[in-house]
Amino acid sequence: MTGVGLRERKRAASRARILREAIALFSERGIEGVTVEEIAAAADVGKGTVYNYFKAKEDIIVAFLLELDREALAAMPGLAAEAKSAADALDAAAWSLLGNKADHHRFVRVFLARLVSADGFADDLIEFQKALDAALGLFFENLLARDDVATDRTVEELGLSFKTHHLGLNMLWSLEGPPFATARALTRWHMHMFAKGLEP
Repeated sequence: MTGVGLRERKRAASRARILREAIALFSERGIEGVTVEEIAAAADVGKGTVYNYFKAKEDIIVAFLLELDREALAAMPGLAAEAKSAADALDAAAWSLLGNKADHHRFVRVFLARLVSADGFADDLIEFQKALDAALGLFFENLLARDDVATDRTVEELGLSFKTHHLGLNMLWSLEGPPFATARALTRWHMHMFAKGLEP
């Protein structure tokens, strides 16, 4: 039992090291300017080991951005109760999944391209969707407990609506680039419109 645990920890450490070194190289020289061989050398592993964890360089970007989003998801349910209004709560939740990537704008374009071009979701994306749905479920449960919210829509329907809005905002954010002023304004506007449909 202990051996299995140690093996898994070593695998996780190798994956994390590959991810960390690859992102450092991509940030310095761009994704196209870095080879898998260079990533392997920086992470002190063989080229085959890199491919054991990531099918392509783009999958490393996906994994990195999903890690950033997992941190945002952890805080999301609390936003529903803490914000002054339902509109502010929705806006904070939506922007938390955009503003957290401001330093990695180029990576988001790669992520979105990978998302729409892949034949199926990678395991990372499947697991992330489960985590996103769980966080949104808690967020909307908390939102529906507010006195300023009333709707006959289910938590699942509200979560799907949020994700639909957010996909469009992601595309706008990635096309616009820094300082993301239009994306920020439209996120606020869209989430305030969303909240209008939830007023008692």
